[in-house]
Amino acid sequence: MATATVIVTIDNEREVAAVNAWFRRWGPRIRCSDNDGCGCCVDIWRVEAPPEALSELPREMVSS
Repeated sequence: MATATVIVTIDNEREVAAVNAWFRRWGPRIRCSDNDGCGCCVDIWRVEAPPEALSELPREMVSS
């Protein structure tokens, strides 16, 4: 498992769609913190996920 921070800008439809699809696909195989973002402009999660799961997200959304 790899650890990373996933950051989604709420008004970026591409990022929102990508993270929603990602959670549907990988949800059962990841550990995820509560949303640490404000929820009005960004969502931020600390996750533990297989490296291949993190590689599916756009690079600008993932921070180690």
